[in-house]
Amino acid sequence: MKTLSFVGSDKNAGKTTALNYVYGKLLDESSSKEDICLTSIGINGEDIDFFDGRAKPKITLRKGSYFITAVEHLEGHAKAYEEVHLFSGGHFFKDYQFGKCCRDFEAVMEGPNNKDEIIKIKKGLQKLIPHCTLLLDGSADRQFLAHPQVSDGFYFALLITSRKEQLEKAMDLLLPLSFPLCPKNERTLIEKKKNKDTKSLLFNEEGKLLYHGKEIPFLDEDLKAVCTKMDGNQCTLYLNGALSRSLFSFLAPMENLDVVLDNLFLYQNVSSDGVIEEVFLPGLFLFYPLELLNLFINIDESLGDDAGRIMNILPLPAGVPVCNLFRDSEIKVRLP
Repeated sequence: MKTLSFVGSDKNAGKTTALNYVYGKLLDESSSKEDICLTSIGINGEDIDFFDGRAKPKITLRKGSYFITAVEHLEGHAKAYEEVHLFSGGHFFKDYQFGKCCRDFEAVMEGPNNKDEIIKIKKGLQKLIPHCTLLLDGSADRQFLAHPQVSDGFYFALLITSRKEQLEKAMDLLLPLSFPLCPKNERTLIEKKKNKDTKSLLFNEEGKLLYHGKEIPFLDEDLKAVCTKMDGNQCTLYLNGALSRSLFSFLAPMENLDVVLDNLFLYQNVSSDGVIEEVFLPGLFLFYPLELLNLFINIDESLGDDAGRIMNILPLPAGVPVCNLFRDSEIKVRLP
């Protein structure tokens, strides 16, 4: 079983268009032994894009495919699908219908919105349709998507525009794709000490645990106090919470520090309230690896000749196919 997640740098980055395209490619190339199932983190199915007022693209569930959505969204679709299993009870916030499409139809997709529920559903799917590719309509602000128990690979949709805030979002999503994985010795230390409540860990050079935080890192004053007492000694800081703009500024001058982010989505908020001016001296690493399958670029037409200049300054990762779903005549999509 494989889980492929779709995220976007903005509401209208083209994530649903990318999902529809990859879904179609999988349908074209899959054999009878490979099942495809679709679900979503939270709700997918808004009619109108709040940003520009245009109609949003829909996801049409295809005959023979499977899906998971909250049962209230299936009213009026009784003849369009076959009920296979109901994920319900105390383990789930809502009742989620797992069904198989009897014909093509459009439905609002709403799946579990937290890691534990997604993992429970994946375990159920493993028994029901073990040879399955699960397409997960996700969001970059759901940090648990990068956990290896949730996702096996990602497709990113990035909006390239002249609007400063949206361009910064795209940059903050791209930059951590180039961060290396943390060294093996640091990974071992983190794996031994972290648990489901861990938000931060600070180790000294000898591997001694100096601090174990359970509060959101940028709000954790005790963490900051311990960091100021490092006295130039080499240390490793593991963060399982956002590297916010304020925390970025606080840690920036600490050159004897390695910062290990649990996953790349924790870096998104760095430039959310202004241009980064200070140099960040600590080393930046990722704890969980991530397989990026494709970058789908949506370039705002108003950019004109500036589009090429902006594309040239983007930190695009090497070896990853990049295409514009809205313009490219020959799209190279990497399937797992």
